[in-house]
Amino acid sequence: MDLAVDENMPILKKNRLSTGISDLDLILEGGLINPANIMLIGPSGLEKNALGYHFVSSISYGEAGVIICGQKSPSEIIDKAASFGVDLKKKNIYFVDCYSSTLGKTYESTDRIKVVPGPGALNDLSLALNEIMRENTGKKLRVVYDTLSSFALYSAQDSIRKFLSVVGGRLKTAGATTLYLVDEGVHDRTLLGLLEQAMDRKLIISDQSGKLSITLPDVEIPIPIKMGPAGLSVV
Repeated sequence: MDLAVDENMPILKKNRLSTGISDLDLILEGGLINPANIMLIGPSGLEKNALGYHFVSSISYGEAGVIICGQKSPSEIIDKAASFGVDLKKKNIYFVDCYSSTLGKTYESTDRIKVVPGPGALNDLSLALNEIMRENTGKKLRVVYDTLSSFALYSAQDSIRKFLSVVGGRLKTAGATTLYLVDEGVHDRTLLGLLEQAMDRKLIISDQSGKLSITLPDVEIPIPIKMGPAGLSVV
């Protein structure tokens, strides 16, 4: 039996991973490019974090998610995401905890939580990511730095540049789309330029008099967004 085709529907490209926000996926022709390194820059509010949580939570069969914690502990991130209905307790979601040690807390790594001694311990972070990649060989990876700003503030610019070049390339080779959350107004132009050089795409969340929007690659106008009980959505 022949199936009718709706010619008004957008074509969803295959090299995409869903953002976890259906309306945003349609605008992006299926979601975020895979594999890729993508910067998401915006005010230090919940919106960019929420996009990261939606993205990781929408893993499907043959995928795994990773959240690299620089500003909150894994439990704090899980609870915050749950407050707007996003489940980060799924089996194939991992956490790399670079935050708890800054509070003087020490504990051993588990199957799902890899412990790193601080945001400045880039070699340890690299080893933790290598371990997760080995455990998930052949799977597409969704990785979120929450936030990259934390790691940039703890390390010299040249160290960050080398880290992003090596580890970012390794993640792409392993089939990862990595979302790097960056706080607006925290870094000087030199560092922002350095960070951007390591990226394939850049998304920008803007707040104009309380009205939020996101600027996307290849989309001419900013897209209005809002935070609500169900997380981030397109207005």
